[in-house]
Amino acid sequence: MNFVVSGDAYDRFMGRYSRPLAPAFADFAGIPSDGRVLDVGCGSGVLTEELARRVGADHVSGVDPSPLLAACAERVPNAELKQGWAEALPWPDDSFEAAIAQLVIHFMEDPAAGVGEMARVTRPGGVVAGCSWDFSGGMEMLRVYWETARELDHELAGEYRSFGKLEELDALWHELGLEEVEAGPIEVSSEYGSFDELWDTFLLGVGPAGQYIVALPPDRQATLKDAYRERLGVGDGAFTLGARAWAARGRVPA
Repeated sequence: MNFVVSGDAYDRFMGRYSRPLAPAFADFAGIPSDGRVLDVGCGSGVLTEELARRVGADHVSGVDPSPLLAACAERVPNAELKQGWAEALPWPDDSFEAAIAQLVIHFMEDPAAGVGEMARVTRPGGVVAGCSWDFSGGMEMLRVYWETARELDHELAGEYRSFGKLEELDALWHELGLEEVEAGPIEVSSEYGSFDELWDTFLLGVGPAGQYIVALPPDRQATLKDAYRERLGVGDGAFTLGARAWAARGRVPA
């Protein structure tokens, strides 16, 4: 499991991107003003909290397989939270007005099954939406990191599931029979006070990137650190990194 970490660790590493992404993604999804909403792969609760602001915590449910669920419960104490996987959601058919998944699809063992489950628990006419980082070019922090790591470690097979490109999301939503499908980009960014501020978040061991670096011996960590900084082209001061997510939404057929 890639996220056996504290909620604080996740928020320091990825939360600085997922926090600005959450309201933009909720807007893209077109979250209804009433009815129940499901956050699939809720993690530490960044999107769950945004949904609670919009519809009330008592109308929000979340599901996640990781220990981050405890952080979500602290962040949104009145939400209905369950431990589980996207591919087998623990709710009956037609339970929600909307089911959305932020930065989760590329971690699903079976994206088609996971999004299919999201559609199953959403009532006819309800919204199903998901988004994933554009790892090939739009998520600068991770893209440059993995490019650097692969350059230094030729045995490194891969750092994330390839699924989640714009055309893949669009095709999956159509293949599942969802209607009024739309897909497109969402742009966010994060500012760092220094390179060390960025690097220290990798050492928290969050996700595949963090797990990879903490497993390296100190000398290889140092080599990767220097090469990553050079590839990013950042100096001693503050800098900003951009991040683009691909998002798709559709409606369950009536």
